[in-house]
Amino acid sequence: MAGADSRVPAGALIEIALCIVQGLHERDPALAQNINFAAAKAYNRLVERGENEAAEIVYRFGRALLDNQLFPEPGRGDEAGV
Repeated sequence: MAGADSRVPAGALIEIALCIVQGLHERDPALAQNINFAAAKAYNRLVERGENEAAEIVYRFGRALLDNQLFPEPGRGDEAGV
């Protein structure tokens, strides 16, 4: 594979990270929120350094951490349809 592009697509990186966080979230439901906070700080650092492509990946990861279907909050049922 000499000369092959070794860059991993951003979507794949995000999906791998989300799989890891989902497994950890099962043990500690507050974990996704804590990681989202850390991702926001990382995003700000990357933007400050002008690393916009990396910042966009971190932003997409952080937004996914807010998805209640991926990371449901215990004790918070979906009463919207009741």
